[in-house]
Amino acid sequence: MDMRMIVNKLCKTVAILLMLCMGMVAGAQEKETIVFSPQWTPQAQFAGYYVALVKGFYSEAGLDVRIDHPSASNSCINRLKSGESQIVSLQLMSALRFVNQGLPLVNVLQTSQQNTLMIISRTPIPNIYRLKDMRVGCWQSGFSELPMMLDRIYKLNIQWVPFRSNINLFISGAIDATMAMSYNEKVQLEMAGQRLNEDQLLYFSKLGYNIPEDGLYTTEDYLSSHREQVYKFAEASKRGWRWCVDHPQEALDIVMKVVREHRVATSRVAQRKMLEEILRSQLTKDTNQRTFRLDPNDFQFTNRFMLENGVIQNPVDFQKFVAESPSAK
Repeated sequence: MDMRMIVNKLCKTVAILLMLCMGMVAGAQEKETIVFSPQWTPQAQFAGYYVALVKGFYSEAGLDVRIDHPSASNSCINRLKSGESQIVSLQLMSALRFVNQGLPLVNVLQTSQQNTLMIISRTPIPNIYRLKDMRVGCWQSGFSELPMMLDRIYKLNIQWVPFRSNINLFISGAIDATMAMSYNEKVQLEMAGQRLNEDQLLYFSKLGYNIPEDGLYTTEDYLSSHREQVYKFAEASKRGWRWCVDHPQEALDIVMKVVREHRVATSRVAQRKMLEEILRSQLTKDTNQRTFRLDPNDFQFTNRFMLENGVIQNPVDFQKFVAESPSAK
């Protein structure tokens, strides 16, 4: 074999090896997509996640993230069950109820530290007993565990009137009172010209039920097989929320772009008020800090309260329910 043939053979071998190496590198760089679904339509309630996506925090963590909102026919929990989404946001009480129904959920981040749920009445409401026999609007899509539990506990005989996502029933006078979030329906009513006095507002947190709300959840199976990715998602999400605190106007710019893309009827003023209230609710009750952790005492209170009132049949184990990233401990 002459020198020319040897050189040609070596060149072909090197070329093949280079192609194999390039393929291995390309394969190593492929990112599995994480689909995150908030529990509701686009709004400032989820600003930290939009920021983390737009500012590249997820990408910098080596994640390929897509945010898909639920629809009227396909809730975030249904998306999680079907595998369409891998991480969702849920309220704590809803998550505990789903766990009791056999869905192995794990809390990987807790944004909410304070309860924002309230009932707004057309007339003064000095205490919870004033709700007796009232017609009260409630969401068709859920988020109503706490008020409905208190209805039974205090024997109020409330007539619940379902609505989807607007305040028209209350404004029209078709109902006596309505469920509301301090960051959402309350803001909508005020912007619609309703003059709400403090004696018309019944905050559940002030009644002793300051139960945390939103957190991030995945399934035990997905966490087991994608632990590093889930923890990176949680850390990048925290980074997004902290950026919102430091750059609220730019965060609002991002929120408004998202709501316009999804054709959500809202305004910058409404979203600004929502973001301010959401960020306030993320502060812990005692230390006024953003820990992004589910407090064991808050968990046990909620767990026991739901168990004693028959909403769940079995206590949930905190150690199995919460999986914090190593950097959070």
